Parts: sequence; structure tokens; C-alpha cells
Amino acid sequence: MPTLYAAFKGNGNSANKIVRNLDGDKLFLTNSYHGLKQDIDNISGTYDVVYMFGLDKRLKGNIRIDCVAQKDDVRLYSDVDFHSIAIELNQRGIITDIGNTPIQSLCNEAYWHMLKKYNRQAVFFHVPSIKYITEDFIEKIKASL
Repeated sequence: MPTLYAAFKGNGNSANKIVRNLDGDKLFLTNSYHGLKQDIDNISGTYDVVYMFGLDKRLKGNIRIDCVAQKDDVRLYSDVDFHSIAIELNQRGIITDIGNTPIQSLCNEAYWHMLKKYNRQAVFFHVPSIKYITEDFIEKIKASL
């Protein structure tokens, strides 16, 4: 199943570090609203699912899986079975919450465009800052996806 992994650019970014360590096609998004839309519009591959990663400094060793993105008054919901992914992560020792309240951010914007482009076959993971991203943490994510 062709999979795309996406994160924002920046080597000090924990989401970027995770994606760099995953096997498969990768996309590193520009850190601007206009740039990330262009990056997503320019994707030429066909993927069954897109796993997106972004940083949330409020997290401390856990992950939040967002199931919805909103742009203007339009909400798009993921059709990916994120509950099964959450169960896998929890069984491997990574506490996982499900987020269902979109907030205005670059992450939300990128997620909305990706959900639209790939017919809701995308899911967004918010991860903690780099000090919480160990090799073990990355391996648990790999095994869960």
C-alpha cells in the first residue's frame, strides 16, 4: 500500500525527525500557508494513505491524533482508521489522545489540503518536542503504522 509521510521542514523539528526515520515516500512542507498549499498541490504520486506529523510543544511523550481539519466553515474528517492506530500506539506504551477540535494553525491548514487532495485518506499526528523523541519512540511509531 503506497504511503506518504509528511512533516514540516526543519531539522530541529521533532515531527521532521520522525518522518526522516520512517521508511517510504516523504514530503517536507514549507513553513508558510501559501508554500504548504503549493507543496501539496505539486504532489504527483498516488497514495492509499498519508500520515502527517506536526509538533505540539504542550505534549510530553504522548501523541494526539487529529481526526478533523477546518478551513473557513468547511470541516473535513479523516476516513483513516485512526482508532486502530491509537490502540497500537497505546499497546506499545505511547499514550494517545484523539483530537476533534481543529485550531487555526499551519498543521490544520496542511491537514485540510491533504484530506481534500487524498479523499480523506490522511491522518495527522501531533508529537512532542524533540527532547521526548527517542529512537525507541520512533520505533514504536514505525511498528504501529
